[in-house]
Amino acid sequence: MAAQHPTQAAIHSPRGRVNPYGPTEHRAITFSELNTDADAIAHGLHAVGVARGTRTALMVPPSPDFFALTFALFKIGAVPVLIDPGMGVKNLGKCLAEAEPEAFIGIAKAHAARRVLGWAKKSVRVTVNAGRWRFFCRTSLARLRKSGRTHGAYPVPESEASEPAAILFTSGSTGIAKGVVYTHGIFAAQVELLKATYGIEPGEIDLCTFPLFALFGPALGMTCVIPDMDASRPAQLDPHKAAAQIKQFGVTNLFGSPAVIRRLGELANEPLAASRTSASDAREDASGQSLSTLRRVISAGAPASSASLARFVRLLPDSAEVFTPYGATEALPVANIGSREILAETRQLTDTGKGVCVGRPVAGMEVRVIRITDEAIAEWSDSLLAPPGEVGEFVVRGPVVTRTYYNRPAATKLAKIRNPKTGEVLHRMGDVGYLDDRGRLWFCGRKSHRVVTPHGTLFTDMVEPIFNTVPGVARTALVGVTRNGATYSVLCVECVKPTMLKEYQVRLPLIETRLREVGTRFDHTRGIATFLEHPNFPVDVRHNSKIFREKLAVWADKQLGPKWNPEAKA
Repeated sequence: MAAQHPTQAAIHSPRGRVNPYGPTEHRAITFSELNTDADAIAHGLHAVGVARGTRTALMVPPSPDFFALTFALFKIGAVPVLIDPGMGVKNLGKCLAEAEPEAFIGIAKAHAARRVLGWAKKSVRVTVNAGRWRFFCRTSLARLRKSGRTHGAYPVPESEASEPAAILFTSGSTGIAKGVVYTHGIFAAQVELLKATYGIEPGEIDLCTFPLFALFGPALGMTCVIPDMDASRPAQLDPHKAAAQIKQFGVTNLFGSPAVIRRLGELANEPLAASRTSASDAREDASGQSLSTLRRVISAGAPASSASLARFVRLLPDSAEVFTPYGATEALPVANIGSREILAETRQLTDTGKGVCVGRPVAGMEVRVIRITDEAIAEWSDSLLAPPGEVGEFVVRGPVVTRTYYNRPAATKLAKIRNPKTGEVLHRMGDVGYLDDRGRLWFCGRKSHRVVTPHGTLFTDMVEPIFNTVPGVARTALVGVTRNGATYSVLCVECVKPTMLKEYQVRLPLIETRLREVGTRFDHTRGIATFLEHPNFPVDVRHNSKIFREKLAVWADKQLGPKWNPEAKA
């Protein structure tokens, strides 16, 4: 891109807080400038001992420095280690100890925590403060830039497809976070799959609310607009600020979790410009109408609710669509579906307990459904396959499937299956679902979240959408509580709050009768008789969308107490 389109902006970074109701001054960095900066940093890093294969923890927030540092590490052939900072200091420490980084690049706050808490002290030998001063580190980013500025282009080594390129940690939403080893071949395949699946073209403008995905922007020739938000808390996105940036730069592509879609969808409920005074015209101009430049929206991290999608698409031009790709850190993308198909057809089936349709496999990816087991599977055999239409575990193969977790042989053994005939590695998604007669995947929940009761097995995403249709319900979560050696289903309910576009606070007693009535309509939900109101569901730190049902199960157990008799309520 730097050679072909040197003057095209690679990044637009706000110089201060974004004006939610008008334009904001941004710093523009061209592809040529970004490439030159990455070259200088690469020379500087190499001079202080960061070399090909060096595992390097990178703890820098979304910024021009984040892009320049990441691409500098790729130029060297070093292996960036990327971890969500929102997972908490204890989990961060565990991840860093596991990844054994030899270099640590971060902002002053990250280095302070590293020194105080002893993060990766046994392995780190090179420290770089991402600022002007050393801050008790070996060197600073400013010094690296200065030392490498006169050395010209960095001689990028030829990388092997199987060579490690990065270690990306999972969000830890269904267990401990694990470091997924990405190779250069997998990154290259992802770029091509994303380009082909979504028709992304060089010259487009991207507003990416998820930092890791933002790195694909320049790789695909897009200009990345850095949003004014806390990347670790997407559910707190200011929709007016995002809309203002979309309008200012004519953003064509938006990537965001379901929490971001939900927040932006709030703009659709605002009063129309015709009913406003002239003083408020600017506000309307910066909200709903500003989304007219979008060509596509990509939402991942968890299934987006059909209600959120229906509200959000009202802000888009008729030609635009919201795509909800299915995948995981270990394999992405796997399948894809658009909002038109969801809203016109599959949402009605979801609301009646059929699961959530996540679309058809993308080109080059194959999905099989095997019988559910919690045991490791060493080798692939067609005898593992579940009967057609039966709920089982998704297993995927293809060019973006990762082969291993770093320093976690037990987790690798549980998640990977080797094909003895081809030597290829297949990934067990840990998700359950089925394939319909049109080749579409229907997601029914996480395998670890299934509730095995004396009366049958319940799957979260075949149960919760039914109850989510009740007015006053924000979302529900199915969990299991064990008494006398048997597990019973309990439905946790988060009611609508005023912040969720309602003028009043809904409480469970007002809607419990309606919940019970809806549950009796379907065989698999008829036995759910215990409902508990929870003020605010715990969610994952990465997308703020995946519900921590493990935590809710512990909470529900305490709420019900040891004397709870589930048979009496059944």
